[in-house]
Amino acid sequence: MLLADEIDTGSGKDLSAVFARHYKETDKIGVFDPLLSVVSPPSRHGRISGGYKLWPEAGSDPAKTLRLLSYGNSTGVWPLGNWSEIVARKLEAKSLPVTLFHGAGKGNTSSQEAIRILRDAPAIRPHLAFSLSGICDIGYLLNSATQPFAHKYTRRVLDYVRETAFVTDVVYGYPDDSSPAAAWCRNQRLARVMAEELGFPLIVFLQPVQGYGRYDQSDAEKAFFDDKAKVVLGAAGKPYGDCVKEFYDEVLNIIARNASDYDHVIDFTDVFADCPGAYRDHRHQNEKGVAHLAAKMLPHIEAVLLRAGLLPREALARRLQQELAG
Repeated sequence: MLLADEIDTGSGKDLSAVFARHYKETDKIGVFDPLLSVVSPPSRHGRISGGYKLWPEAGSDPAKTLRLLSYGNSTGVWPLGNWSEIVARKLEAKSLPVTLFHGAGKGNTSSQEAIRILRDAPAIRPHLAFSLSGICDIGYLLNSATQPFAHKYTRRVLDYVRETAFVTDVVYGYPDDSSPAAAWCRNQRLARVMAEELGFPLIVFLQPVQGYGRYDQSDAEKAFFDDKAKVVLGAAGKPYGDCVKEFYDEVLNIIARNASDYDHVIDFTDVFADCPGAYRDHRHQNEKGVAHLAAKMLPHIEAVLLRAGLLPREALARRLQQELAG
């Protein structure tokens, strides 16, 4: 196999130099999905298919179980962000046979979430999908300011490919000047439409973050956040703290004006009002915070399953028999 420093691109460019310009040791891409950008690495989990972790690891037959699809960003990467696994375990503890398909990736935004519904849900055939979403759409933090589906890591990979002259150029579709909040709301609305077309309910938990909503910050948390809040986000041209408030204010205003379009979105921005010490940094939860998220998610998930005729256990058994019978 040829190494990078042994290859000439044919365009007079040294591939090793091109590689060095795009590779970042402190921000590795790892497992890459061309449509989703970064997806969760295998880590300790042994049952994986197509970038999704399946629980339980023992190999249950999904056709004979309640199938749950969960997805998110780095706050949902296992093992630290395992709120969906906790939810699945709690449902199993109530004598429900469960298979959980979990997809998460560092920096995944609502655009990647919509792609998961479009591309992967038809094959997974979930009875319910749920996500924890919001923070990666703030202030064009990951997506291009004019290309909501052009993720930072995808751009880095394709910039490298373009510079090698393997392709002449890379394009990401017609420019879109939507605000981060407008893009997030549109993606969640379209995800719901696709889910309804595919025959399953969708729940989106608008995720909490320090700097918005009710949360009793410790002195150390406040000092840490205040430093982060001052950092100017390049694409937005505004401090991070301002971008947080602007994003969540606009999202909640859009939802308030169009409530029927967003009744699948549950506002979790105040979810830690009664749970101090829930974070390990200004955006990610610690073990206590993850457990609290799962506990607060569960009643919403059970209510939707009940309305969908998937609870109690006897109702689920009848549904699964009907599905197996064709």
